[in-house]
Amino acid sequence: MVKPRNIMLTLKEHNVNSCTTIKQIYNARSAYHSSIRGSDTEVQHLMKLVERDQYIHWHRLKDEDVVRDIFWCHPDAVKLCNACNLVFLIDSTNKRNRYKLRLLDFVGVTPTGMTFSAGFAYLEGERVNNMVWALERFQGLFLRCDMPCLELL
Repeated sequence: MVKPRNIMLTLKEHNVNSCTTIKQIYNARSAYHSSIRGSDTEVQHLMKLVERDQYIHWHRLKDEDVVRDIFWCHPDAVKLCNACNLVFLIDSTNKRNRYKLRLLDFVGVTPTGMTFSAGFAYLEGERVNNMVWALERFQGLFLRCDMPCLELL
C-alpha cells in the first residue's frame, strides 16, 4: 500500500547507487498482485474478495461463466445509506475497462456535506436493462417499513 514514488525514495535513501527505476517498481507491484490473484481473472478475484469480506453483492451472468453485471457495496455503506438518504449522486464512466464493462458509482452525501461511496456496479453496457438492474439493486439496500430494522450507526 506504499506509493511507488515513496518506494523509490526509500530505495535511494538506503542505497545512493541504486539503479532501480520507477518502471521496475510498477512491474514488481504488478507481479506481486498477479501472484496473489493466481490464475483467476480480475473479475473472478473481485467476486472472491466481495464474498470473503462479506460485501453485499449481486451479479448476473451472460453465459455460464461470463459476468454480465455485478453490483457490490460495503455493509457499513448500507448503514450510511439508510441513515443519510437525502442526496445520492450516480455517475457512469464513459471509458470501459479491458472487460468492456462500465463502472457505475453511487455516492451518498451526509447532512454535514461529507461524501461516502454507497455502492458500485460494473455493467455490460448503458442499456436501460442494465441501468434498471443496477438501480433496483441499489434500491434494495434501503430499509422498507415491512422489514425489521437493522442496527444503524
